[in-house]
Amino acid sequence: MVRISEAIKDDHRKLESCYNIIVNSEDEDERTRFQNQFTWELARHSVAEELVLFPAMEKLRSDGKEKLDDDRREHSAVSAHT
Repeated sequence: MVRISEAIKDDHRKLESCYNIIVNSEDEDERTRFQNQFTWELARHSVAEELVLFPAMEKLRSDGKEKLDDDRREHSAVSAHT
């Protein structure tokens, strides 16, 4: 079984990999494929955090509500740029 923290790190590595290909590739088709992949991975990751991680954090952490408000603002800012 994969720990949630490891799954999140893996998601971040996938997003970083897609991003690096997008900015470094000279092949337009490849950039388009990885832009689509990046969008899919980011959407999937964000939904998973909203449905699984955020509710658990809110219950388990004394500062859960405040931390989640920050994370949600961050997600909104990223979503506005994709």
